[in-house]
Amino acid sequence: MMSIYPWQTYEWQRFMEMQQQDRMPHAILLCGPEGIGLNQFAQTVAMQMLCLSKNEETNSACGICQSCQLYIAGSHPDLNIIEPEEAGKQLKIAQVRELIEYVTLKSFSGKLKIAIIEPADAMNRATANALLKTLEEPPSQSMLFLLSHRPSKLPITIRSRCQRIDFKPSYDQTAAEWLDQEFADANFSADLLLRLAGGGPLKAKVLLEDEQLAFRHTLIKDLRRIAKKNCDPVQIAAHWHTLGLENTLNWLMKIILDLIRLKLLRERANLINLDLKEDLQDLVNSLDLLALVKNYDFVLLKYQQSTGPMNYNPLSILEEIVLHWNNPEIAK
Repeated sequence: MMSIYPWQTYEWQRFMEMQQQDRMPHAILLCGPEGIGLNQFAQTVAMQMLCLSKNEETNSACGICQSCQLYIAGSHPDLNIIEPEEAGKQLKIAQVRELIEYVTLKSFSGKLKIAIIEPADAMNRATANALLKTLEEPPSQSMLFLLSHRPSKLPITIRSRCQRIDFKPSYDQTAAEWLDQEFADANFSADLLLRLAGGGPLKAKVLLEDEQLAFRHTLIKDLRRIAKKNCDPVQIAAHWHTLGLENTLNWLMKIILDLIRLKLLRERANLINLDLKEDLQDLVNSLDLLALVKNYDFVLLKYQQSTGPMNYNPLSILEEIVLHWNNPEIAK
């Protein structure tokens, strides 16, 4: 049975209040950092809204009515979830057109037709425009949830026609306790994991399961070699490519931010990679602050390009970053 995560209590209460006051919109944009659990939240709300016999005390889904049983089995005819056919790819216009046709059909239960779009920012201009009319003139029984970790990538015309609910990064004790229960034997504290995951508890879990935290040691070692100019930049880029473009760029931005903070604040620096402070301090002593800022801007630019609509060559992006590290003045 679907349930919200413990750090989502505030947002759940907001939904319950909207229902009780009969002011549920036809389209809701759920936004938050990666790993905050937007999908599970949306599905829990959907199950609750479709339930035919809600729990009177908690107003949550009963879990036993016909609607709940269909939902649990993954075959509820009044719920449609669309996502890219391949991870990281865009939603196709045919998928959005099918969704539009779906929400215009009569509800099986006589209540709602619910659609979840994840991630909504995987829509290009054509797919967003196709959805726009449905957002402007929604069928009476329709309910759309748009999920996004990067809402700024959505056209303003889409954002303005949805009621937006933002999930803040979770660093509190509730999220820390959940992580401790999930990974009681982890070599990293829950507080550190949440810091590294940007406040997304589910992302912290992925970092551990995929052993991504070891990437940081590799990147710091490679940056030191690049700074000393005793390595082959092409080989470094090829190695980073095996770690994955998005992972490499994400960790590079976090590491460079920490290096900038160390340059500015020394012992008072509030680091993301707190467990690597000595390694970072050793590296930052040989670096220039202005060059670090330029390198951060350059990596950020490359991240934006890699997550945008154009198809850039991942290896070429990484080669540019390696070559740029010692020559930040070449940035355009």
